[in-house]
Amino acid sequence: MKKYKIFNKKISGPFTIPSGIVATEASTLEKIANEIPEIGILTTKSIGIEPREGNREPIIAQYSPFSFINAVGLTNPGAEEFARRLAGIKIPDDKFLLISIFGSNENEFKEIAEKLFTYADGFEINISCPHSDKYGQIIGQDNNLVGKIVRNISSLGKPVLVKISPNLAIKETVKYAIKAGAFGITAINTKGPEMFLRDNHTVLTNKRGGVSGKAILEIGLNCVKEIREITDLPIIACAGISTREEVERYKEAGADFFGIGSALAGMNTKEIKQYFHDLLIDLEKGTNRAAIFLKEKLNMDYQKYRVMENKPLNEDLSLLRLNGQIEAEPGQFIFAWLPEKGEKPFSVFDDSPLTLLIQKKGCFTKELLNLKKGETLYIRGPYGNSPKIEGKVLLVGGGSGIAGLYLFAKRNKNTISLLGAKDKNHLAYLEKFRVYSKTLYSTTEKGDMGDKGLVTDRLGEIIEKEKPDYCINCGPEAMVREAIQKESKDIDQERIYSSIEFLTKCGIGLCGSCATSKGWRSCVDGTFFPQSRF
Repeated sequence: MKKYKIFNKKISGPFTIPSGIVATEASTLEKIANEIPEIGILTTKSIGIEPREGNREPIIAQYSPFSFINAVGLTNPGAEEFARRLAGIKIPDDKFLLISIFGSNENEFKEIAEKLFTYADGFEINISCPHSDKYGQIIGQDNNLVGKIVRNISSLGKPVLVKISPNLAIKETVKYAIKAGAFGITAINTKGPEMFLRDNHTVLTNKRGGVSGKAILEIGLNCVKEIREITDLPIIACAGISTREEVERYKEAGADFFGIGSALAGMNTKEIKQYFHDLLIDLEKGTNRAAIFLKEKLNMDYQKYRVMENKPLNEDLSLLRLNGQIEAEPGQFIFAWLPEKGEKPFSVFDDSPLTLLIQKKGCFTKELLNLKKGETLYIRGPYGNSPKIEGKVLLVGGGSGIAGLYLFAKRNKNTISLLGAKDKNHLAYLEKFRVYSKTLYSTTEKGDMGDKGLVTDRLGEIIEKEKPDYCINCGPEAMVREAIQKESKDIDQERIYSSIEFLTKCGIGLCGSCATSKGWRSCVDGTFFPQSRF
């Protein structure tokens, strides 16, 4: 097997996943580090001095086949918190941990690097994000400032790579970076900023974003060629790589390592592992096996619906019925988008007509609760996977988690339902659950419908009586974890599927925000997980 090395460190493979894609949470970073040997360089999300929530959704849209436009907004937990998270994971010795950092001046960059120094094998300097008015490309256009930043961080004693923008003067920036002590170059960041429209509405809440993927392949290749003309330092190429052909073209242009990001859209964790494995075989044998994992159709197009009924169940809860159907499997979800207002994910409560359960949680859900009959709502999706189950199923739902369970009852004639909420007004769709359930149990904390108490209070008793083959849980995390504990006494853990509310922003696995504590991404690996994956 071929050996790989970067800055005198032996690494397991020639690939990385660029900053801000897939491995944005420490749990996913650790999982990839330990399970995908072909990825030898682990590049983190860009880390700032303070936490940043980033931009409101939508943060991403499909620009063209295998290409995206995004404006995440440099979301990150801040340097101190990220250091704490890195301290809690284990990275193998044959990986190079490249920590991406951003700041507004040379002192801020150095302070971040100092806080993360213990964990880094090297630092990637983000001076190229194209959609921020304070960071990234704004810094990168000042070559003197770039030199100061590189010089400051290089003085700490670990390798520094500079991530280059295709929107600026490549050669000049690289020359200043090398003179200041850069050890290598990452080329390139996204192109832009640009806008993306649907029905004359800007999709991204930030209005403008950076373009990635196949749409910027030729730009990336030209940039790498320019850089190789003036330096023999290592180059990590990342723009439009998806198959052996692009890797070989970048090799010919002068790249040493290869970042693959947009091509991973829609792949679950198992597929990503096999994709990188096959891609390395493709390079060795001249085959094209990895291409079968690429997903051109991702359900990213927005479909226009109109509100057929907005039925209040309580002041903070409403059933939103739309004027059309959707092809969805049990457990899948969609994104609802109101131009200029935002976008959020919701379980597909019912598929015909498409029905959503809206609980007031913030500004966007408040807008949805106020929609009137005939008004427009855009939907993209569905996303997620449906667990494969056969036999008697016990559905356990709490609060708005009930919305994730109805399709299971509708599609499985051997279903028992146990549903709970704080009062009868929050027990949505009860009459329809009753139609499709062999037995329906209900609880309310107030005691105005069904048994008084929590949905988990009678769970053990019901399991003993009904003897289900599977249990499927959906609701608040505390409820789900208590349900799992009780169910595990009688049900094999691989037959217990659960869903809790993870932070889901893209739906196609790229942003990585919905990672579980074990590194699985809810939107592509779930949304319902067996107990072993929590």
